[in-house]
Amino acid sequence: MQGYDREAALRYISKKVDPSAHKAFSPREVESLLRKAQELDLKYMEEAGVLIDGVAGDSFYDDDEAFEYISENLLKLFGGGEETAGQILALVDDYMDLQEEYLEQAGLVTWE
Repeated sequence: MQGYDREAALRYISKKVDPSAHKAFSPREVESLLRKAQELDLKYMEEAGVLIDGVAGDSFYDDDEAFEYISENLLKLFGGGEETAGQILALVDDYMDLQEEYLEQAGLVTWE
């Protein structure tokens, strides 16, 4: 994504995540999960053809597919029981909303 600054996006998202909504994780774990969610999101975009070598491809971003891709892979990596899985899904949901917000405020997304 031309103009996308991974670290700036993570700072933006991290500042806006409500720690009280994710008490199951330490601040360090939240940061780690958000970083991995971002990596998986970008990987999804490459695999789905949304991005090709960092530039917009011909495919459109599907929020539901991206959410499933990110969530499934985080659950595989971090494991845990049903309660932990629910907490990871809630954090991914927050990540998705805040990532979209970051992209909009940075002028990196267009709606068709």
